[in-house]
Amino acid sequence: MKTKNIKKQLDDLLNLSEEQQLEHDAQILAFQFLNKVDKTMADTGMSKKQLAEKIGTSAAFITQLFRGDRKPNWNILAKMQKELSLDFKIITEKELDGLTGENMINYHRNWAKSKEHQKKKDLTSLPEVIMHIEENKNPPLAG
Repeated sequence: MKTKNIKKQLDDLLNLSEEQQLEHDAQILAFQFLNKVDKTMADTGMSKKQLAEKIGTSAAFITQLFRGDRKPNWNILAKMQKELSLDFKIITEKELDGLTGENMINYHRNWAKSKEHQKKKDLTSLPEVIMHIEENKNPPLAG
């Protein structure tokens, strides 16, 4: 009997209504922004209380945001961006994939133009040159 109950609960969790899925997606978006804010705060040594003071809100509100009890609005995000010298950019997964592929192609083109691959190839013959020098280090004595 318990197994059926657990299975039903799991099914209920996995089968979200459209409204529940939208709420979940909104929370994930909020956490993505707040993750960047939190990392920048950690890097600069700023506390949540200090951030609250700088953006003109309460420390309790900031705590609620980071706990996921509330979601930030655009004005709050804009204030956080300003106070932390952030510059949020929005990019889709498809755009990111395109940029990644494009960057790899450009890197390879630049690498090929720089002849770095030729330098590395030339270094592979270096041990043979060293061995040749080593062999001729002690020439036979003329007699």
